[in-house]
Amino acid sequence: MNRIYIGDIPEIELDLIEDISSATVKKIKYKKPDGTIGEWAGTLVGTTKLKYQTITNDIDQSGNWQLQAYVEMSVWKGHGETTYFQVNELWE
Repeated sequence: MNRIYIGDIPEIELDLIEDISSATVKKIKYKKPDGTIGEWAGTLVGTTKLKYQTITNDIDQSGNWQLQAYVEMSVWKGHGETTYFQVNELWE
């Protein structure tokens, strides 16, 4: 992923490695640098990935963001591994 700046509108994609095509709930959860927690609706890509196209004002803080996929299937409900990305102030 290229450098991300406050106000950018990146596409976020998480690979869960396992087949999640039967998931009835697909979310990408986030934790902002200030500790605020939220979630975005994930869209299935292939059979193992979730993606979310951010929109204006989604990426509104600089610092280290945390992401986790969350899915619910008939055989399993839970989170993927935590991943991180850095958001920079403009002109950094």
